[in-house]
Amino acid sequence: MLATHQHRRFMVTQHRPPALDDLSGTLIFGFSWMLIMAIGLMPIAEASLSRSPSITIPTTIAFFVAVGSTVLLRRRYSWMGLVLHIFGQFAIWLSLFVMSLAAVLVLIPKG
Repeated sequence: MLATHQHRRFMVTQHRPPALDDLSGTLIFGFSWMLIMAIGLMPIAEASLSRSPSITIPTTIAFFVAVGSTVLLRRRYSWMGLVLHIFGQFAIWLSLFVMSLAAVLVLIPKG
């Protein structure tokens, strides 16, 4: 009986994943990922505007998008899920940013 009581208490404190019908959480999650991917492609947009690519503004925007979306999602996911969300967004942003910056630097003629 004591083991059953402890098991129930353990199950109550466990994190429950969000329901599939949680539309607001899904929209926040999806929009933040789409925004991060768009920010990663900013060097291409800056090159098309005849400006030299910058790293300061995209880095700042990506940081605030990742942390801001994590703050909005904090009640829906576990701490590990939130840390992975931030890490994943930074990894995707950085990979897209470096690839698009390399494409701009290689494909745009110097002149």
